[in-house]
Amino acid sequence: MEKLLGKNESLQIKPWQPDRPTSKGATAFHEAVVNSTWIKDILYELVNIAHSKINDGDIVVDFGAGTGTSAILLLQHVKKNIKLWLVDNSPSWLGKAYDLLNNPPKVECFLLEKKGDKYATLSETIGEGIVDHVISANTIHLIPNIEDTFRGINLALKNGGFFTFQTGNFLRKDRPEGALMIDDTVKFVHDIALEIVRVNPKYSAYLKGLDERIKAEEAQRKFVFPDPRPIGLYLEALENTGFECKSVQYIPVKIKYSDWLNFLRVKRLQAGILPEIGGKEPNPEEEHHRDELITMGALKLFKDLKMNNPLANKEYFTIECVYITTEKVREA
Repeated sequence: MEKLLGKNESLQIKPWQPDRPTSKGATAFHEAVVNSTWIKDILYELVNIAHSKINDGDIVVDFGAGTGTSAILLLQHVKKNIKLWLVDNSPSWLGKAYDLLNNPPKVECFLLEKKGDKYATLSETIGEGIVDHVISANTIHLIPNIEDTFRGINLALKNGGFFTFQTGNFLRKDRPEGALMIDDTVKFVHDIALEIVRVNPKYSAYLKGLDERIKAEEAQRKFVFPDPRPIGLYLEALENTGFECKSVQYIPVKIKYSDWLNFLRVKRLQAGILPEIGGKEPNPEEEHHRDELITMGALKLFKDLKMNNPLANKEYFTIECVYITTEKVREA
């Protein structure tokens, strides 16, 4: 596959293909989210917002495509003849997407390679001035240096191309009372689970050195669930990297308690929710106890939300997502 770079240099770029079977962790994550109503609601909204900017023949990049959930919905609901490229930095996650969407082939996959302590940007991976639209769901808040990422997206876009993304983890002053961030729920479950460890004799074996492990594992928790950043930081980074902001929309999303519990019970995520129990490589007993504690913590949180949160009821609680649409106005 030959693509033309911005400086009229010819670069041969081959789409990525997995070299190993789909991982059990990626499959478990995909199964936990693909049929969840909250994920579908988030992605339907993103597709609806982006749809009017997508034309027949466009190359659309799903940035942070993960296991392919967003791509599946895009292909179902964008009734236009597009080329869809999936981009992610996880070969396990992208391998699951490839497995789901390439028999017969419906997409091209591209892996962001690790470069030292960073990952390659989008333009370094696919070239400059190549694509018409970049969309991204549940990804941007996970990236440490967003200006580098936005700059790479800007360079990969054609002039006048669009970048539309969503996140549910951001700070703003006027958030409606009761509207949570994803990080809120994870922190609450973490703290409740540790309190159970302190008072329930069944988990007394984990008390020794617990305070030290809490401090030592803080980096692991923030790696999986980074601290949220102010919405203004995202908007400033977009302006600094050559984008004009076209719209910022704050939209509430309802999450069923049962769907959220399934999400919290994904083993790979549990290493970031409660790493103090078992760390990154728990033995079977530690893994079982960690799942028990997270489940009990979640159920206690849900009970509290039902009683005290103005935007929760007996079936669901509410988070707030932001959807930002931008246009490339200059090269970064």
